[in-house]
Amino acid sequence: MFMMMMVIKNKHLFYTNNQIHCIHTRFKTNLHPPTVNLTKFQKGVYYSAIKIFNNLPYNIKDLANETVLFGML
Repeated sequence: MFMMMMVIKNKHLFYTNNQIHCIHTRFKTNLHPPTVNLTKFQKGVYYSAIKIFNNLPYNIKDLANETVLFGML
């Protein structure tokens, strides 16, 4: 729960797949995980939060985007 709130409040720190490439896929609104080689970074909060957020159902991700747009948090 803490990681999801961190992602929602700090959305400006993350890139979406749509910002990385201009191919319109069904995963264009997912957060783009950075390419890293260190396991320590992959187990960290930043990378883990991206993986967890991307595995959420679309409805929940859509609600998270709406709360950021309307400034409810």
